Amino acid sequence: MTSHVHDTAQWLIRAIRSTLQANNAGEDGVDEALARLAQQDTSATALTTPSPRRLPACRFLPDVVASTLLVAPDVAASLAAVEEDLHWAQNPNYSNEAMGQPHYMDNYAYAEIIGPNGAYPGDDFLLGLFLLGPGLNYPNHSHPAPELYWVLSGMSDWRMRDEEFSPREPGETIWHEPYVPHATNVGMHPLLCAYVWTKDVKQRALLV
Repeated sequence: MTSHVHDTAQWLIRAIRSTLQANNAGEDGVDEALARLAQQDTSATALTTPSPRRLPACRFLPDVVASTLLVAPDVAASLAAVEEDLHWAQNPNYSNEAMGQPHYMDNYAYAEIIGPNGAYPGDDFLLGLFLLGPGLNYPNHSHPAPELYWVLSGMSDWRMRDEEFSPREPGETIWHEPYVPHATNVGMHPLLCAYVWTKDVKQRALLV
């Protein structure tokens, strides 16, 4: 099992790194995220096999993995291989009441690949997957960590500060500077993103 988790996690990390490098290098935050990723210890000796955990939102995984094949085939294949070993979690600051949506928590989850609940602990760094169900609004929130999102599946609208929402398609990246409030509206299909927090990762996101 340990060897399997290491092999599949390595495959997913390589797929994310190589596809981002090939398709999105030079875009805001991408080079910074890739440079920090290259500094992480993802050797077999650093492996901290996560405790697998699934949440209700994981029911969307077959659809989003299939859609990711169109944007990043190697990422989709490696995600399918590692999916059963991921530890899916939620921000404890969030609730249906806080988000203002009665079924939010049944349609939201994230899984770390590098981070405290991931395959490798990371050095003040997070790499993970973020999943939101159709029609959700992720309200304004912020955090001290600089953040890169890479959309893998699903049409969505994003904004920073008080700007207007703007559409983002699979394959696009979104960069958030520290403490900048941002929000997301998900379209008719579930949203899957890879995300990177490049530093100052100990404080979770807070609604603002």
